[in-house]
Amino acid sequence: MKAKKLLAVMLAGALALSAAGCGGGGGTSSTSGTSSTGGTSSTSETSSAAGESSAETSGTAAKSDATLEIWVYGWEKASADKIAEDVTAYEEETGVKVTVTPIANDSYSTKIQATIAGGTNPDLAFVDAGVQSMQLAAKGKLLGLTEYGVDEYKDDFYESVWDTMVYKDEVYGLRITSNNLALFYNKDLFDAAGLEYPDDTWEWDDLRNAAKTLTDTEAGVYGLDLPVYDKNGGYTWNWLPFLWQNGGEFLNEDRTEAVFNSAEGVEALEFWKAMVQDDKSVPLQAAPTGVNRFTSGITAMVIDGPWNLRTFLEDPEFKDSFGVAPLPSKDGERATVVGGEGVVIFSDTEYPQEAYDYLTHLCCSDFTQVFWDNWLTVPPQSAFADYYADDETYGDYIQVFSDQMDYSRTRPFTPSWPQIENALGINLQGYMFDKSDDAQASLDAAAEEVNEILADEAKEYGE
Repeated sequence: MKAKKLLAVMLAGALALSAAGCGGGGGTSSTSGTSSTGGTSSTSETSSAAGESSAETSGTAAKSDATLEIWVYGWEKASADKIAEDVTAYEEETGVKVTVTPIANDSYSTKIQATIAGGTNPDLAFVDAGVQSMQLAAKGKLLGLTEYGVDEYKDDFYESVWDTMVYKDEVYGLRITSNNLALFYNKDLFDAAGLEYPDDTWEWDDLRNAAKTLTDTEAGVYGLDLPVYDKNGGYTWNWLPFLWQNGGEFLNEDRTEAVFNSAEGVEALEFWKAMVQDDKSVPLQAAPTGVNRFTSGITAMVIDGPWNLRTFLEDPEFKDSFGVAPLPSKDGERATVVGGEGVVIFSDTEYPQEAYDYLTHLCCSDFTQVFWDNWLTVPPQSAFADYYADDETYGDYIQVFSDQMDYSRTRPFTPSWPQIENALGINLQGYMFDKSDDAQASLDAAAEEVNEILADEAKEYGE
């Protein structure tokens, strides 16, 4: 039987905590108000039972006097403002006072890293799902949510999305957004070349052939943009779908050893190299500061995410010039990589139960949909796969990303993921820039570095 959330009873249906964002019912802590990390809830098991009884008989319940702080991304001001507006109604219904602290995007990662190093932290925070959540969980900074009944929501989320918030079989947060990679294309350039637009029948050869046809070296036009110039995470983020589509894996099942240097990995890497060096249909340098190669007509196709849609569609000179298609497949095998944001609770919160209830309000209530409307994200819950279907501006574009969620996959995160993906990117640059002509040797070198990182990680975290 699913447990009921403490504050779900208090809300008396006014906030409809379980009715909208997630399909599950409410959830209550299986504890007696004390968290596993020593933090004490302001409500004991006895008072919870008394409040529940009172609510059932009179329709009212005592309000909490808890105070919480949450860090949110400041760069998405509309969404931050909506969260700030919502906490007023939330306090009115529950008594819980929530302080919303927007943090500028260029400072956010620094703030999170400071908490990992032992700095001060809020009660809750938005995090890069999988990357920051895994690092914080490994350091013991996050509150485990299993004892609070979070598993009741598992089936509501896409598997790839849910897995980003799990470390060592414990759940450390819920997802509020998701995204993935698809293929953007310039309609004007396709029309000029007499090519049909990409669609869900495209495979690797279609991508390569179109990129070659669309490339005009004299005019400085490239058929496809790939992040071969990115020494950081861009390589891994974009290359993983090709590896997966070709039947390869990045790490072994328990994430202790690199396996991307397989025959499947070699073939996927050689495919990129052919477009870069043989066809010369991919630019080798990053775009100059302030220049968007796709909207400028310098690249005809780019693999990217839905976060670009608002920018593209608000550009009167470009809004009618692009389309979005699923990533090309390999022999019918489809895959894309999932990203997005999650919300976590820090283990030292004074109010773990109230923090959990607010977390589920953020990620699994009517408010969640208000947030999606402002963020313009792909809903991380499968019941909302067609959420934007009737949106005349964004619907057709977001639907491509939403449909891909069915075969989306998460990166095989470990606490050392940033170092792992950087090690791959640095090694592959030598191969991609033709300093090495041996894909196997390049992948073997990257795998050796990744295995050293994983070995050090095992020592640090007791694996």
